[in-house]
Amino acid sequence: MLLVVLASGVITAFVDGTVLAFTGFMEIGAYILGLHLFFRYPFTWFLARNPRVIVKDLGCGFFRPSGMVKFRTWREETFEAPFIEFDPYISFHVNPKGPVSYKLLLRHRYTGWQTTVAQVADVHKVELYAHWDELQRYMDVSQPLPDVPALEKYRHLDPTTAEYDAAGKRGRPANYWATLDLTWWESEGYPAHLKAIKEFPWSTLEDRMEKSVPNLAEAAMV
Repeated sequence: MLLVVLASGVITAFVDGTVLAFTGFMEIGAYILGLHLFFRYPFTWFLARNPRVIVKDLGCGFFRPSGMVKFRTWREETFEAPFIEFDPYISFHVNPKGPVSYKLLLRHRYTGWQTTVAQVADVHKVELYAHWDELQRYMDVSQPLPDVPALEKYRHLDPTTAEYDAAGKRGRPANYWATLDLTWWESEGYPAHLKAIKEFPWSTLEDRMEKSVPNLAEAAMV
């Protein structure tokens, strides 16, 4: 009889403990689910409309109207200088696990401060030439904005570009990128785009930076 009572007590304690553990697990799961739903919907909705809550605009970037470049240094200071005072170069990087990558950097000719423009895997190194050409054209107010998706909705705001498009020189609808067939772009457009970049004779292009700065070829980087 005593053994039966003891066994009954053990079973009851075991069952009660299992129920309590299960209940606790459910409470934790509900808490996690609640946090997920909060951050997935209301919180992200709020941040999308109020990005400055967590992201501070330091005013850095490439400024076409003024021709200035601003970026943060490792000293947590904002450095600013004219675009024509920067020299481009490509650096080679080997990651600890083996993959190789290349970076396009701009180095300030007179101070040595530098900033990264773009980074690609080793097989896409030639794309950095396209990045540099695009950036030069973006900063040259005598030319229209580069015809890329990110800049399409601003073309009418840039005087040179607006005049260029009004004259029919763009040769594309005003909403070309916004209405592009993504299925076609992924299967045909983008591969053809990469092929054109790889086959383009980049070395034959005129160096706009060297042309704009007297004796640039003779100047040495600090």
